[in-house]
Amino acid sequence: MAQEFEYQMRLAGLRAKAETQKEKEIEDRKDQRIKMQGTQQSELIDQRKNDTLPKNFESAGNDVLGGFSLEAFSPK
Repeated sequence: MAQEFEYQMRLAGLRAKAETQKEKEIEDRKDQRIKMQGTQQSELIDQRKNDTLPKNFESAGNDVLGGFSLEAFSPK
């Protein structure tokens, strides 16, 4: 019984740790979104002040972080 209790306590600790990690990740993502929103608002204010053309904040599809070249796809 003591061993089962120990297992249950470890399991409860792991569950609590997983829940804490999940909450931290949620908050980190929220912080990133707020930071992005602030940056975009700053850009829009700058655009209005300087009477410049609108900026596109959407991804252009060039977001590849891994870095690969198209040489692997060229005919030989």
